[in-house]
Amino acid sequence: MKKNIFAGFVFLALSLAIMMPQLVQHSLILGGDSLFHFNRFLDTEQQISHGNIQYFISTYGFSQSGRIVNALYGPYVAYFNGLILYVVKSWFWYQIVSGILVTFISGVTMYYLARINRVQYNYSVFIASLYMMTYGITTWVTNQQFLAWGAMIIPLGLSVATRLIRDPKNPIKLLEIILVTSLFIETHVLSALFLIIIYSVFFIIALFTVQDVKRLFKYLFVSIAVTILLTSNIWLTMINLYKDNHLLSPFQNKLPLQTGMVDFSNGDQLTLMLLILFVIQSGLLIFRVTTTSFLTKIVTILGIIILLSAFPLFPWNSIFAHIPATGIIQFPYRLLPFSEALILLGLGMTLTSLTAQKYLPQIYKLIMFVICMVSLTSVQHNVYNAAKTWWSNNNIIKSTSNVTYTLNGDELRKKFNSKNLTDPLLYVWKPTSDYVPIKKDAVITHPYNQYNLEINKNHTIEKKSINGGIQVKWVSKDTKYRNIGVVKYADTQVNINNHQANKNQYYTTNIGTIMIKSKVGENSVIITYHEPAFMKAALTLNIISWFIVIFVLTFRYIKALAKKY
Repeated sequence: MKKNIFAGFVFLALSLAIMMPQLVQHSLILGGDSLFHFNRFLDTEQQISHGNIQYFISTYGFSQSGRIVNALYGPYVAYFNGLILYVVKSWFWYQIVSGILVTFISGVTMYYLARINRVQYNYSVFIASLYMMTYGITTWVTNQQFLAWGAMIIPLGLSVATRLIRDPKNPIKLLEIILVTSLFIETHVLSALFLIIIYSVFFIIALFTVQDVKRLFKYLFVSIAVTILLTSNIWLTMINLYKDNHLLSPFQNKLPLQTGMVDFSNGDQLTLMLLILFVIQSGLLIFRVTTTSFLTKIVTILGIIILLSAFPLFPWNSIFAHIPATGIIQFPYRLLPFSEALILLGLGMTLTSLTAQKYLPQIYKLIMFVICMVSLTSVQHNVYNAAKTWWSNNNIIKSTSNVTYTLNGDELRKKFNSKNLTDPLLYVWKPTSDYVPIKKDAVITHPYNQYNLEINKNHTIEKKSINGGIQVKWVSKDTKYRNIGVVKYADTQVNINNHQANKNQYYTTNIGTIMIKSKVGENSVIITYHEPAFMKAALTLNIISWFIVIFVLTFRYIKALAKKY
């Protein structure tokens, strides 16, 4: 117990050290995905703040456009982040707190993975510390890539996978696999898909090693059924939306070899130190320097294969072109966190074996400390470079790709430093158009540009969040159609001047924004979203299911403590 507490302090200290360059500069980092996620979490923060919960459409974020994002993209995690923002009331402190949280949890989960796979304590702390400083984790700090939220729980997924081989008598623990898989799906669906593929590899191997194959399949089917129940809020929302709407797909990367592979030019994605360690682990395995277990070989080989697939060695351009479904990956470097966790686990298991056979010199602790310090220095350098942009004289936005802004420099800094969380996002935004309802067979050449013009830059109307929806007002001198900057899904309802709108009063553009026929004088439109009755029932059941799970976990924990003490 004392060792675990000490390890926790080590991970907390490392988390603070990683965030220190940003903290001491008091800088906000506006990275590649910052503005997208800022809008997601602003929406949930404002819902919490005003007690105006709208699970589906955005009534505060994304220019109050009524578009659906969070319901398809980790809704519960979005509310969790909104709660953090609600508590700290600052974009700067939100980044600091969430950065510490992501790095710390990644260390704890990697430590857990190592310990249950019987890695010696010192090596468990070592590889967990290294994992905290990998690109998959620190990219949240430097770029706000949500990939990191999936990466921080990858070790939990691998703990389920390795158990399939490690424990032939009890290869599946129902509560473990259900909770871990559900947590992945609720956090980051793409990471969950990668994890399921890894599950499949270990499951196939387990068919030849477990003692009771029938029990294995029985537990598998039970876990699948309960996981579907716990994640029904994700699946049913997708099914309902795609059934009745034509949604615009996220960005499709047609040239992944040019824009989606691990970049060695600056060492941000894979440091030289980590690459050397991975090569050493591969060499120890290939040349059989020590006796390695079957599980050590599997995790290392699988990790190397995944790592190589993130290098520009695979014909990803052709794969994306001929198998369109693989395009969901977008950027193959997203596979990197899985390979890093697997190879680091293999390294920890190998080091444990070397120690048992007395192959390692007595100064191995010093060597591990030096490696960690070199890695930390590299990460701090990256965070420092990302944070220093904030204090530039002209451009304070770290990544301006596809970003539109009407203020920059000191004026934009003042907006982000104010207590009004909404205000700065009115002056800088990224016009991502994912999941807007487009017309069937519509060809949209430049969706970002069209979204920008019809929603972000549409300042001719006044929007206000009301209970469960959005109110739009404007004054017109004619009866022409007016774009109100709100999108309409099949279940979106339009109320014009206190009456249910009929189809003669409005139409939608190619990207689903509503065009209202004005009347001379004041106009008022109320937009609400009315999900089907089965969706309401399903969401209620889903929330009840999670409360039951939390209750069971709490009861088991209290029971375990009582038994121990």
